[in-house]
Amino acid sequence: MSDRIVRELLVDINSFEDTKKIVLSIDNPFEEIECYSPITIELVLYKEKDSIIVSGNVNTTVVEKCSRCLKSVRLPVDGIIEALYVSQGKFLDRNKSGPAGELDNMFLLSGDILDLSERVIEAIIVEIPQKILCSNDCKGLCPVCGMDLNENPQHHCETPKEPQDKWHSLLYNLKENISKDQ
Repeated sequence: MSDRIVRELLVDINSFEDTKKIVLSIDNPFEEIECYSPITIELVLYKEKDSIIVSGNVNTTVVEKCSRCLKSVRLPVDGIIEALYVSQGKFLDRNKSGPAGELDNMFLLSGDILDLSERVIEAIIVEIPQKILCSNDCKGLCPVCGMDLNENPQHHCETPKEPQDKWHSLLYNLKENISKDQ
């Protein structure tokens, strides 16, 4: 994860009694994601006896590449943060007692400073789809020459008869031999 520290996301757990609200807008300090707009964060921290519950929202616009044509695409992101930080004793008790130990959003509370940066990054990354398209009818790139078929819809390359490299040549020969046998 990111090595940059966002001071506003470092919370001293001794600085509040019951609840603490964090509302801020920051320019992207994270290497893991490319943002087009500032990251808006709204969090509420609830302190209980041996734990802190964190919930809130993260909003921004990220820049990713289209899976077909590789053009930059801006994606609005509305992420949700839900996390439970528990003290070491409670963390061990919950891990021993079944399903609570299997929660992905439960973290060990160690020390007096809570760094919420990773929760912000996770909330953004989870909302980014695995396959991103600039449009549903994106035609992609020509598999032979790499030309953008959206900009040149009439483009057509002839597939070379003989592959240029050894690996593709072996596959081509295998295909030819299978065709002859049938």
